[in-house]
Amino acid sequence: MNTDEVIKLTEENVLNTYGRINLAFEEGSGVILRDLEGNEYLDFTSGLGVNALGYAHPAVKELIKKQADKVIHTSNLYHIKSQSVLARKICESCFGEKVFFCNSGTEAVEGALKIARKWGKKFDSPKTEFTAFENSFHGRTFGALSATMQEKYRKGFEPLFPGFSKGIFNNKSSLEKVITDNTAAVIVEPLQGEGGINFADEDFMKYVESVCKQKKALLIVDEVQCGMGRTGRLYAHEHYEITPDIMTLAKPLAGGLPIGAVVVGPKVWPEINPGNHASTFGGNQFVTGVACGVFDILSDPDFLKDVAEKGEYLDGKLRNIKEKYKEVKEVRGKGLLMGLLVDFPASEAVDYFMNEHILICSAGKNVIRFIPPLIVKKEDIDRVINTLDCFLEGRK
Repeated sequence: MNTDEVIKLTEENVLNTYGRINLAFEEGSGVILRDLEGNEYLDFTSGLGVNALGYAHPAVKELIKKQADKVIHTSNLYHIKSQSVLARKICESCFGEKVFFCNSGTEAVEGALKIARKWGKKFDSPKTEFTAFENSFHGRTFGALSATMQEKYRKGFEPLFPGFSKGIFNNKSSLEKVITDNTAAVIVEPLQGEGGINFADEDFMKYVESVCKQKKALLIVDEVQCGMGRTGRLYAHEHYEITPDIMTLAKPLAGGLPIGAVVVGPKVWPEINPGNHASTFGGNQFVTGVACGVFDILSDPDFLKDVAEKGEYLDGKLRNIKEKYKEVKEVRGKGLLMGLLVDFPASEAVDYFMNEHILICSAGKNVIRFIPPLIVKKEDIDRVINTLDCFLEGRK
């Protein structure tokens, strides 16, 4: 089957929820993907942050083969060794004391909101409301969508859940009206991905934490895209020396397999009891068995140091590009989640790069996003920067 046949089959049978690029990939290795015709592409999208270890990583392949010879799934009617081991690894690496496992980022956000609502009911005057931020993206299911403050995702699905208010990202003064005594939790991405690659200021994040403490509200950090080493730290909130109450994880945690996690701190988890939440597939043997090994790789200090160094390298190269071209208005991001704000449609860059056999993506209409596998090499970054230079030079 060739690419044209796959496109036709998709159009005939798959629900039309994606504006897909006309490519279909068959295999990959490292940071390279190969389509059905054997053409190679340098991947700077990493499956939207999922493939942190790239493609056909030897350790991931071995983990999958090893676990496939054992048990795939039994459900949470029974204890699951690899689930408990993974939970311990996560908790030992951060503020968390308990973890709930599910299958995606939006499920993790739903779980976090539900846990926070349950916690808020312990007060004489229950706390039931939530605060999110302009340009946030937390997922597409109803609760997560209610916390997603971008009209393009919400349009057509109102009315969404009540009780969600909107603050302005990186604007401390906007918090006074939107975080109240009725607020159960504030949910924030330390680095907004889909919202335009916006990295939170340190004083803003610390102020959010202080207001949460003052109002006795929980602080939820959504690290579905920016967590697990993406910014050069294992968790993005580590850049601010704050302590959240709940954290959501997903994308890279299981090396490409579907997983989500809700990490819960000490003042929250005692309010959760059997029957309060569940997931049939969440945390099964196959996915968590693989994730245990992936977590060990992503959390290795030398690995994280290497990511941070390559992130600084990419940042420096992008800033050189900004100085050279007036069309580039701003360099955004941290680590290996970077963006360029430009004064033209970012889709123009995506198309140009695709013709050069490099995969990039956008984050909104005017932000070019670079989110390569964390195993990317500096020579790969150089190729991308050289292509960007040629693209911008050609627009003059």
